[in-house]
Amino acid sequence: MRHVARLNDEKHLGLIAAGVAFYAILAVFPGIAATIALWGIIGDPALALRQMEEFQALIPADVYALLAAQLVKLATTDGLTLGWASLLSFGFALWSARAGVAALMQGLNAIYDAPNRSGVAHYIRAFLLTLSLIGVVLTAMACIVVVPVVLAFLPLGPWANFGVEVLRWAVGIAVLLAGFSVIYRLGPNLSGQRPRLISPGAVFAVVCWIAASTGFSVYLQNFGNYNEVYGSIGAVIVMLLWLFISAYLVLLGGALNAELARARRAKLSIPEPPATSKPSE
Repeated sequence: MRHVARLNDEKHLGLIAAGVAFYAILAVFPGIAATIALWGIIGDPALALRQMEEFQALIPADVYALLAAQLVKLATTDGLTLGWASLLSFGFALWSARAGVAALMQGLNAIYDAPNRSGVAHYIRAFLLTLSLIGVVLTAMACIVVVPVVLAFLPLGPWANFGVEVLRWAVGIAVLLAGFSVIYRLGPNLSGQRPRLISPGAVFAVVCWIAASTGFSVYLQNFGNYNEVYGSIGAVIVMLLWLFISAYLVLLGGALNAELARARRAKLSIPEPPATSKPSE
C-alpha cells in the first residue's frame, strides 16, 4: 500500500477524481430524465421510483432523497413533454458521462504511465466504455425487476422475503464489481496483459466503496450540517462529495492493480509493456 500512496501523490489522483465527480453530477439529472422517458415506453414511469428503492441501502440517504425527488417530479410530467425533453437530456447525459469516463481513463493512463489515446480513438473508446457501463446498470435493473417476480411464483414460503433481500445485496455488489472490472479492463491504454476481469483492485474498490458510503451516511446523519451551511444546494454538495469519493476509490483500485502488475514484472524480470499509441499533443 506504500507504493499505492506514492502513486496517489505523484499522479494527483484526488484532482482527477474531482474532475470525474464534476462531469458525473452534470450527467446524473439529465440521465434520470432520459431513463424515465425511456422507461415510459415499455411501462409505467412511476415504476422506476419503486425499483430505485432497491438501491437505497447502497447510497447515502441525502443522495437518495435528492434522486427520488427528481424521479417523482419527472414521473408526473406530461408524457409528450418528457418525450421531447428526453432527446436533449439523453444527449447531454451521454456527453457528460463520456467526459467523466474519459477523465477516469486519463487517470488510469497516468497511473500506468501510459500515453493517452489520440483524439478520435480517445473519444470512441470513452464512448464505448460509457455504453458498457450503462449496459451493466440496465442489466442490474432488469434483474431486480424480473428475479423477484420469478421468486414469487416459487414455493419458498417464509424464505421468499429473505431471498429477495439477499438478492438485492447480491445484485448491488455484482453491479459494482462488474462496473469497476470493466473500467480496469478497458480503461487504461495498455498493450500487454490487462488486469483480470475480477482483479484485486476491483475487489478492493468495491469493499472500500461500500465501507465509505456507509461511513459517509453515518457521518451525514450524525454530524453533517450541509443544508445549514449551503442552504438549498446542500443535497447537491453531498452528492458531489459522494461522487468524488467514488471516483477516488476507483482510481485507488486502479493504482493497486498497477502496482501489483509492476511487482509481478519485476519478480519475473519482464520489461514494461510498450505504449500502444503516441501521446496526444
